[in-house]
Amino acid sequence: MHVAIIGGGISGIAAAFYLAQQKVSIDIFESENQIGGRAGSDFLQERRVDFGGKNIGRNYLLFREFARAYGDPAFEYFGINTSQLINGRIVSISREGSAWLNLLKIIRLCGLRKGITRLYPHIQAILNDRSQGVLCSDYFRALSENFDHLTLDRYLNQRCIDRVIRPITIRMNGAEPEECYPGNFGSNLALALDSFEQLTLGMYNLLDTFIASHRQESSFRILTGHRVTSIAKDQDKFRINYLNGAVSGTGSYDRIISALPAYSLAELLQDELPEASRLLNKISYFPVSIAIVKYRDEVFPQNRRAMVFDRNSPLSNAGAYGLNDLDIVRYTFSGKASRAAISEHSTPEEVISLGEKTASPYFSIKDNPKEAFVFRYFPKGLCAYSPKHHLLLEEIDRLVNRLSGFGTTGDYRRGASIEACFRAAKECIEKVVGDGS
Repeated sequence: MHVAIIGGGISGIAAAFYLAQQKVSIDIFESENQIGGRAGSDFLQERRVDFGGKNIGRNYLLFREFARAYGDPAFEYFGINTSQLINGRIVSISREGSAWLNLLKIIRLCGLRKGITRLYPHIQAILNDRSQGVLCSDYFRALSENFDHLTLDRYLNQRCIDRVIRPITIRMNGAEPEECYPGNFGSNLALALDSFEQLTLGMYNLLDTFIASHRQESSFRILTGHRVTSIAKDQDKFRINYLNGAVSGTGSYDRIISALPAYSLAELLQDELPEASRLLNKISYFPVSIAIVKYRDEVFPQNRRAMVFDRNSPLSNAGAYGLNDLDIVRYTFSGKASRAAISEHSTPEEVISLGEKTASPYFSIKDNPKEAFVFRYFPKGLCAYSPKHHLLLEEIDRLVNRLSGFGTTGDYRRGASIEACFRAAKECIEKVVGDGS
């Protein structure tokens, strides 16, 4: 069996991982010059740094299975030691202190009515069964049916929204609480209930091992710089048309797995399945900018390695790149204020200057020269899903299933975290190809 995977981000890599276990022939089509998507890397001076894929939850069981298969890389502790600016006051939350003290802090931040009293049953559902902490799980489908006529800012009290919920939605979805829905929040809440590590040698090293492991296999090809322009079904075979630079090409496949974001899949299916394309475009995506900046001296104190900023700031988060990288700042820009201030026309220097202006009152940035930086702007970088998302996906699937042998996975299926992408890919491969049994 010859299978094409369209998209070489984390979802495409996950799909390839599960397909490779079934000994089928695989081609991964990736339009960029490297795989990894938003978890891609760049050089900061002599050091490679990752734009995404930094924090790996202890409950990322599927992803850790993948990592063990490709070199079993070491992980290192990366405790949450962050602060939030609330009405001009710095509030610290650290997982390095007492768990009970941190829980009391969250209760105090949330308040009771329409705060912790509403959140706690959802927290308990995930703690009882971690499989519920993804998009479209049984528990959160039921919540969606009952409450997705409300946005999150109307479902919970304002204090809880500003102090607890917004820092999560702005990080994971690039969206304000008024742009998110209760039924989709479980995938984010699961992350808030996890603890995190980092790959000691970085995500780029793991992906390099993945590439090297398959380099000599004629039945496993990674086609970077190949942009798929159209697909068509000819009897029992799929035809893929693609561009490699200015050179066009065609391939024939038994199965196709789309590992594209919803908006890219919508564009690809516009001619073949126009109604599915229209529905896919209902799924929300928002921009995000990421700058990683190396300074001469340390920026962060050891006891406060990150800060979340409020909705008036284009800078949503500033944090140390690693536990011992206190001279390297990872600036993240997302949310409404960011969209108003930053576009594809903004220069990296302009965006970094915005971040420094916001963060410098709280960290050692002033009179601390920059030595190097890398920057990426993703115009549709973060997925924020849709109201009653499970119903939209059911309708999309009904239409896509007309193309027998065509499967879809991606950040809009089970959620945007790495682990959710692996779960979605596993389910997709089992549906389209089988489970190998």
